[in-house]
Amino acid sequence: MGNPYEAYLKTDVATATPVKQIVMLYDRAIIALKQAIEDIKNNDIKSKVNNIQKATDIILALDSSLDMEKGGEIAQNLRELYQFSYQQILLAHAKNDTKLLEDIIEILETLKSGWEEIA
Repeated sequence: MGNPYEAYLKTDVATATPVKQIVMLYDRAIIALKQAIEDIKNNDIKSKVNNIQKATDIILALDSSLDMEKGGEIAQNLRELYQFSYQQILLAHAKNDTKLLEDIIEILETLKSGWEEIA
């Protein structure tokens, strides 16, 4: 038998509205970046790499899901924020810079709040 928590998560994601799925992605990216900050502080390179990878995968998924034709200026602004965030995360990863990661977390939390208001 599988992990009940994993089964719950799969069901929660599968039944969530598209907006709630976006909020969930922001949550996961924020959690991964916060953990990466702790990993840097604890010099846990393997975990840091895994958490940075999770966060960048989510940012890329959010970026690729944008409908540039229908989304217009909002989609373009989100694309620029996602690309900036992605670049900053990679820079923070290379430099072990927790401040850069904190700045990206702040951006993602602001975007998440906006999506929560839509929901």
